[in-house]
Amino acid sequence: MYDVIVVGGGVAGLFLAANLPDRKVLILDHAKSVGKKLLITGGGRANITNDLSAKEMLAHFPTKAMRNFLAPSLLSLTPSDLMNWFENRGVELIVRADGHVFPSSLDARTIRDALLSHIHADIRTACTVAAIINEEESFTIHSSEGSFVTRSVCLATGGMSYPSTGSDGSGYALAKALGHTIVPPKPALTPIVTCEQTAHLSGISLSNVSITHRQSTATGDLLFTRDGLSRPVILNLSRAVSKGDPVTIAVLDSSLLEENLLSFPQKRVSTIIRTLGVPASLAREICERSHLESDRNAGTLRKEERKLLCKTAGALTYKVNTTKGFKQAMATSGGVELSEVNRKTMESRLTPGLFFCGEVLDYDGESGGFNIQAACSTAYLAARTIGKRKNKKSIA
Repeated sequence: MYDVIVVGGGVAGLFLAANLPDRKVLILDHAKSVGKKLLITGGGRANITNDLSAKEMLAHFPTKAMRNFLAPSLLSLTPSDLMNWFENRGVELIVRADGHVFPSSLDARTIRDALLSHIHADIRTACTVAAIINEEESFTIHSSEGSFVTRSVCLATGGMSYPSTGSDGSGYALAKALGHTIVPPKPALTPIVTCEQTAHLSGISLSNVSITHRQSTATGDLLFTRDGLSRPVILNLSRAVSKGDPVTIAVLDSSLLEENLLSFPQKRVSTIIRTLGVPASLAREICERSHLESDRNAGTLRKEERKLLCKTAGALTYKVNTTKGFKQAMATSGGVELSEVNRKTMESRLTPGLFFCGEVLDYDGESGGFNIQAACSTAYLAARTIGKRKNKKSIA
C-alpha cells in the first residue's frame, strides 16, 4: 500500500513528491514523460516565480476568493522560500529587472531535473487513471497499468491549457466522481484574435503600453500578431474578454502628440508619430483610422482632424473576435470549486484523504511566475499535511 498516489506529473505533482522523502509515493501520469508543460513555460526557460512577498503576489490573482484560498499556501511556501528550495539543491537562479525568476541556465530542464533528482517515488508514465474508488480506510485506483491501493490521493492533473502536454482536463472527471463541483473551465493567459486585420502589423511590439478593457486599465508589453494581439498585458485580460468586446490601446499620449503636431507644422504627420517611437506601419494605421493621409504636413490639419488623430493614437481600439483557446493558453480559469477544499491543508472537505494541488483547482494568476509559484505552494501545503499523518487515511 502506498502512503499517497499523485495523479499528475506536472510541476505540482513533482513538487509534492519531492517534499515527501520519507513516504511511499507513486506518481501516475498519462503523458509519455513527466513535466512536459514545465518545459515550455517561460518560453522554455521556466519562469518559476516572481521576486515579491507573498502578500504582493496574491494581488496578481483576479478574485478575492482566489486570494483568500491561496493565502495559507503562499505563506507556507513564499516566493523566497521557493527560490531557497531550488538554490539549496544546487540550482542557480537569476532575477530579472521585472522580478521574474529563472534558472541561470535559462533552460526549464534544469528545474525539472532538480525536481526528479530529489524525488524518492515510483513514477509510471503513459498510465491512464480510469477510476478512483473511495474505500473506508483507503483508495483503490484503477489504471491502464493495473490497480493500486493507497491511504491518500492527490489530484495534481492540471487544467486544460496546452493539452498536447497532457493537461487535457481528465482530472475534473475524477474529482467530480469523488463528489466535487467543477467550475466550467475557460482558457486563460491566451492571445486574442481581433475582428480587425493585424497581419500588416505583425511583429510590432510596444513596451509599457496601457490597455483598457471594460472598466479596467492595465500596463505592460504588447505584441501585434498576424491575427490579433498577444504578450503579458493581453494574456492577463484574456480570461475576461468576450466576443465583441473593445480593447483599447494607448499607443501615444494624446496631449504629447498634439503638442508635437502644433510645434512642427512643416513635418509630415507620420514622421511626427514615428519620432515619438511608433513604428512606421503602426503610424500609418493610426492615420488611416483617423481618415488622414500619412504624408499630410501637421500644419495643414484642421482642428477637428488634429483632435481625431490624437484621440485615435491615445485610444486605438480593436474588437475581440475570439481567443486562441486552450491550445495556446498558459493557464486555465475554472476547476475544482475552492470552497470544497480546506485551504489550510489542501484536503477535500467532502472526501477525507483526497488532496488537490496546482491548476486543477479553480484559480489562475497573471503571467510572470505566479501560477508555478501557486502550484508549488499548494503542493507544499498538501505534502506537509500528508507528511504529518501516520498510517491513517485521515485524522479528521
